[in-house]
Amino acid sequence: MLKLYGQYRSRAFRVAWLCKESNIPYEHVNVTVNVEGATCKEPLYVALNPNARVPTIDDGGFVMWESAAINLYLAEKYQSPLWPADVKARGRACQWAFFIANDVEPHMITVMQNRVLFAPEKRDAALADAADARLQPRLKVLDDFLSKNKYFGIEKWDLADFMVASVCYSFFVMKYDLSKYPHFQKWLMASLERPKAREARALRE
Repeated sequence: MLKLYGQYRSRAFRVAWLCKESNIPYEHVNVTVNVEGATCKEPLYVALNPNARVPTIDDGGFVMWESAAINLYLAEKYQSPLWPADVKARGRACQWAFFIANDVEPHMITVMQNRVLFAPEKRDAALADAADARLQPRLKVLDDFLSKNKYFGIEKWDLADFMVASVCYSFFVMKYDLSKYPHFQKWLMASLERPKAREARALRE
């Protein structure tokens, strides 16, 4: 059986959500991060993931890390209902996955850390504001696309939508104001209310 290493309050949540959407059974192995004595630093785990980060999977002896890569792999191997049927749609899923990972997530995480996660005395308001300013044109890209299309997958909510929603869930967690981007806000909330999304969120929340 597939093993998923990582605590649910981490990027491991994204893999758990993909497994829920795809009906992939898995064994969860809790690996802690960002706490004193975090088990991600233990030699047995570092042997699986030399970055000492989560998530990691072990799929019948095939070990892999990096959540986006894991989800693309799992969706294809297990023929997820989200896996696009043609090469163009698969390319679109990769396009949005890379855009979110490179252009949105780093700024989003900086905002989240310095406005929500860090202790007040460790927060850097200027750093958060600068990252927030960089987020705005990226959010506009997302909103503009959804003003013309119902889904990132165009015809249906597919892997392209999942790759965006699984990362942008953090906007919901930190109660980020998306009112300037109504198409994206509506789409994100609908994505998070999907039955399988609610199952995955229950693991984390």
